Amino acid sequence: MKKYFSFLVILIFLSGCTPSKSNEYNHDNLLEMYKGAPLEIGVVGSDELPAVGNVIYDYIQLNEISNHEEFDALIIMPGAFTEADKNDYINFYNTVKYPIFFFGMQNLHLFAFTNENMTMETSKDDDELAYVQGFKNVNGKKEGIQFYKGDYSDEQILVEIFNYVNENL
Repeated sequence: MKKYFSFLVILIFLSGCTPSKSNEYNHDNLLEMYKGAPLEIGVVGSDELPAVGNVIYDYIQLNEISNHEEFDALIIMPGAFTEADKNDYINFYNTVKYPIFFFGMQNLHLFAFTNENMTMETSKDDDELAYVQGFKNVNGKKEGIQFYKGDYSDEQILVEIFNYVNENL
């Protein structure tokens, strides 16, 4: 009985010391997670993004994008993927100075949007791809950026995006 009691005490102690990994963030914690420089992020799509630190969102239509060169980054949400897939935007993708992130890709390759005559239909893949795929044009080449979903919430991934943008301004 003494062994059983000792084992139970140790088990309780160890379970109390195990770090918990939670995907749940309340609004106040999310506001505190990003501590970098103020950012202005363009957002294309109907999805409303949560407030994060000192990040300002500017919701726009993709066809208005050429008039907005002042963003620190652009996030294109799944609701705008069909429009973003048009060849009309390839020149913009090839010349834009700030990073672009396609949020919620799941089973699509980035080249569906950035390569002429490639489509979402031809770029589907059954493998697990990065949940967020993006790029930044650097010296005439695209520097790829990927964030995998894993155990992370969309809010945590947004904070990672903003940290990347802040570190690469």
